[in-house]
Amino acid sequence: MGGQLILIRHGIAEERTPEGDDFYRKLTEAGVEEMTAFLPDIAPLLTEDGNLKIWTSPLLRARETAELVAEATAVEEIQPQEFLATGDFVAFMDALKQEDEGFNLALVGHEPYMSSWTKELIGAAIPFKKGAVAFFTVDLTEDPIGNLEWLLAPGESAKRKHETAAAKMRAVDKHEGTADCSPCVGEDTLYASIIKDQLAGIQLAYAAYQQDPVEPESAHALRVAIRQLRALLNFNKANGEEKYYREAGEDWREIATTFGYLRELDVLMEECRELRGLYPEMLAEDGQVMTWLMEERQGEQDSIQELITSGALTERILDAEAATDQFLKTIQLDDAQQKKATIKKLEKMKKRLMRKWEEVDFSNHEQTHSLRINAKKLRYAATYLAPILGEKDKDTIKEMKKVQTALGTLCDLDINGHLLLEMADKTDDPDLQHHFRKLSEHQFQRREAILNDEAD
Repeated sequence: MGGQLILIRHGIAEERTPEGDDFYRKLTEAGVEEMTAFLPDIAPLLTEDGNLKIWTSPLLRARETAELVAEATAVEEIQPQEFLATGDFVAFMDALKQEDEGFNLALVGHEPYMSSWTKELIGAAIPFKKGAVAFFTVDLTEDPIGNLEWLLAPGESAKRKHETAAAKMRAVDKHEGTADCSPCVGEDTLYASIIKDQLAGIQLAYAAYQQDPVEPESAHALRVAIRQLRALLNFNKANGEEKYYREAGEDWREIATTFGYLRELDVLMEECRELRGLYPEMLAEDGQVMTWLMEERQGEQDSIQELITSGALTERILDAEAATDQFLKTIQLDDAQQKKATIKKLEKMKKRLMRKWEEVDFSNHEQTHSLRINAKKLRYAATYLAPILGEKDKDTIKEMKKVQTALGTLCDLDINGHLLLEMADKTDDPDLQHHFRKLSEHQFQRREAILNDEAD
């Protein structure tokens, strides 16, 4: 038995107050406007298979959101369901099994239940912004029963994305410097669209990690997506309100750091596998070193899972998204102004970075690591701000890739070397201590050899 499920979190509602009744909190004017603008755009996606039913939490803010969904999709009846208010997934499944094959259900509810139900459907909790809509295909005979097809939130147009970017920038170029170009600021810009696409990418990467936390690339992809977003936010740091920029930056950095040690272990384990030909007995897959590293990774993975299961990590992501949204609203540059600012800053960043490249002390890990991070930031900006520029800055992307590659091995060897020394201090086993120190020495010697080649 199968069909489609559409999970919808209610729109922006009145704040909770100690004296108020949570049941009667209604959508704010801004919440109604946001959903009214968003829903008609995605309505065709919700109704393309026909026979759409809408179930809603009885709470007022959810009912009002459901009414807006019904208006946008021309659905006449809305059915209140208590389990959407309480988050009772078992009761929901009992009700779902009474539906006919090929069901198409839109469920309007609340956090943290939307995230926890997503966990039940696909094995991964996805943070739901207010007004977010997630579309799943479902087969009740499978495990997991669901598959996430798409996830969108207000401001993320299902139709627009970037296909209209080129046309929009042609219009900007045509009217640049004239009174004919009407300004668009805050969230209604190409820059805001790029940021919101990046936010959606983080959500999907977060889900992918939860579905396969053992796969090294899943944690890496999530950290990269967050770093890309931070680089793009940093690009407009001076053009928005510092308070929200700082809040968003700190939140995203904390989230990325959660996966930092896991990534370091993955890099180290891959390095050990590559060195197996040199140290076959020491680095056998079932030997002491690799067994210790795999157990250490499992312990770190379990710690992250606790944060996910408790909802703490999902809440951090929602807080970071909210701060990001607030920052976007404070940026007072229209698309024409943003294009000029983007070109100017890219040139400035590139000149500064290439100057540091000429001056860097390659034996200094802090300098090389910092330069590598800045090269990534510039490459991300040149790549993902292409809709604003009109095309990718291929020369900058190519040059920054070279800088990253040149510094990457040096940085990884230094991190591996120190990590192995820390591991030697963490174990009481003399054989393991010897192995870790031997491998650490090898990492530092390789780094030194590379530095000597550079000096020659």
